Amino acid sequence: MKFVYPEFLWALFSLAIPIIIHLFNFRKYKILYFSSLKFIQRLEQQTRSTQRLKHLLILALRLLALAFLIIAFAQPYKVVENKNTQGGSPVLAIYIDNSYSMTAKGAEGELISEACETARGIVLKAAADVRILLNTNTMDGLEQRLITKAEAIEMIDKIKPVALNRSIDNVLDWQRSFLDREEAEGEKLGSRQYLLLSDFQKSTSQFKQIEKDQAGYYYPIQFTPQEKGNLYIDSVWFSTPIHRARQNSELTVSIVNAGKENITNAELSFKSGTIQRDVFVDLPAGKSVETVINFTEKQTGYQSATLTVNDKQLFWDDDFYFSWYTDSETKILLINGEDASPAVAQVYALERFYSVSTINQNEYTANRLAGIDLVFINGLNEIPSALASDLKSFTETGGTLALFPGAKCSMGSWNALLSDIQMPSITGKFNTGVKIDRLEYDDGFFYGLFEKKKEDLNLPAIKQAYRTSKSGNDQVYALIHLQNGAPLFMRSGGSINAFLFTSALTDAFGSFTDDALFPTIVLRIAEMSQRKAPNALTIGKASVFPLYKKNEGESPIHLKNGKIDFIPMTRTQGQITYISLSGNQAIENLTAGTYSIFDEKPEGMLSLNYDRIESNIECLSKNEIIDGLEACGLENVTYTEVNEGNTMAKIDIEKPREYWKLFILLGLIFLIGEMLVLKFWK
Repeated sequence: MKFVYPEFLWALFSLAIPIIIHLFNFRKYKILYFSSLKFIQRLEQQTRSTQRLKHLLILALRLLALAFLIIAFAQPYKVVENKNTQGGSPVLAIYIDNSYSMTAKGAEGELISEACETARGIVLKAAADVRILLNTNTMDGLEQRLITKAEAIEMIDKIKPVALNRSIDNVLDWQRSFLDREEAEGEKLGSRQYLLLSDFQKSTSQFKQIEKDQAGYYYPIQFTPQEKGNLYIDSVWFSTPIHRARQNSELTVSIVNAGKENITNAELSFKSGTIQRDVFVDLPAGKSVETVINFTEKQTGYQSATLTVNDKQLFWDDDFYFSWYTDSETKILLINGEDASPAVAQVYALERFYSVSTINQNEYTANRLAGIDLVFINGLNEIPSALASDLKSFTETGGTLALFPGAKCSMGSWNALLSDIQMPSITGKFNTGVKIDRLEYDDGFFYGLFEKKKEDLNLPAIKQAYRTSKSGNDQVYALIHLQNGAPLFMRSGGSINAFLFTSALTDAFGSFTDDALFPTIVLRIAEMSQRKAPNALTIGKASVFPLYKKNEGESPIHLKNGKIDFIPMTRTQGQITYISLSGNQAIENLTAGTYSIFDEKPEGMLSLNYDRIESNIECLSKNEIIDGLEACGLENVTYTEVNEGNTMAKIDIEKPREYWKLFILLGLIFLIGEMLVLKFWK
């Protein structure tokens, strides 16, 4: 048997007091006068024996009552040992959730502060021989060790919030694996108690992978914020992929109200350089709302902006950082073949933004592709293998390819290129059912080109078209359909940006160039040809940022923002270098913001944001937590909720079988017994 407060046992020395009192009381004599001394000896013997028995009984009852009360204050308990252990030191495995959701406000400060204070109190009350495994969401090698109470207190004082979340099953698996490994290596460990100090968000708390455990004791301790609501910016996007200086840009912002109350006139601020905008948005409870911000880009080059929503609860997700590149021009290489249409060059000549270099196919050399955004194949019947190889490499480095075949295209040479860029092959011609039937209005290619969908558009007819095979690539999308179901115009998806028009721009194949739809798609191809990187990445997520150049210098790529200088993981594919920000190293070293990309010179701009998975702060209920753990086969689960400033809630750790109540009851029984003896034993 062990005691929570063994220092109270010193009070057992006070048992000497009633003993001393009784000893002095026994030595007192009372004089009685008798008329006859005949029965004095007999009476004296009877009275002395009876009184001595009474006094001893009272003494015993008092000593027992006082002793049991003292022991009750010391709080005796008996730890049930793990059947698999050999009586080693008990283990206290403490997990403190230090994700950003724990920065919500509680009654006594942030939830993370309350959790640390609660853990500190538990450690201080723990037995002297306890071994402690203390971990946060970091779960690195520094945390994977058994430490003393003093070391645990020191670690608790250093815990800070991080942009990393862990599921409960992941935490318990990590703790158990380490403890099992320690025992396998000869470390003697006793009973195990697992403390889980968290807000238990629904978005991150999972119990599916927890293995059954009948011996360990589990203590989920839930910390509840005062206000259960949150506003955050979920995502942003531009209405058009092209950015030009001195032209209007339309930015759409998605804002989420994760609370249960409607919010009126939530303030949203936009700042980019000297441009500032403030808008006010009404947000229904539990809904997301999209709002539009218009602004004029004043210069070319890399631009960055910050969006801020005014929230009173969680602050880590109030800002959203993003960046983009404003081009001064789009460079187009127009390669004309035997059946080239002059209409293509005429369309691009209408816009000064497009810089077009026009060559015949026999004038092509590989150096023509340097600095080009879009290669437009205009009426070629034969595609030389050298050109096909260069075009494949061009698309792999982020370039855009527009393919408009000639009237007598060689299927062999064309299909070799189409296969390389994962587009359907040409299998022949057809001339029936060739009227244009419909457009895929919902595709991003047509976004903003039409005020509204019109199913009765007067669409042009095509006299002939090339039949294409069904693509095995799911990332090929038909944009214009003919009446016979065949595609007239399609685009590729994924990492390759290519467009294929399945008819020729000659009179024998139709008069498509005379219709307003022709310049519309030709200009939109050019708009979508600029090499675009993501506007923002999420720290720690498995996503990449492309640099459209091969990093060949000796200096590694750096991300710099103020005092932060971070070398990210990179990989090179073709002429593109991909920056990856996945993994714990990025989470621990980077904060949300906009970073400059350097190797030997500035190479670009990259904006980073925290993961929004914890922005929805809905938490599990008491029953959901208990039922979830017990459903996994955990038999000893004790739940505690810390709210309304109740950070010093009594949490019984390391004493699954307590006896203080029994000792108090026994003390009262003996005390009542003493009173009965004094009252009725005359």
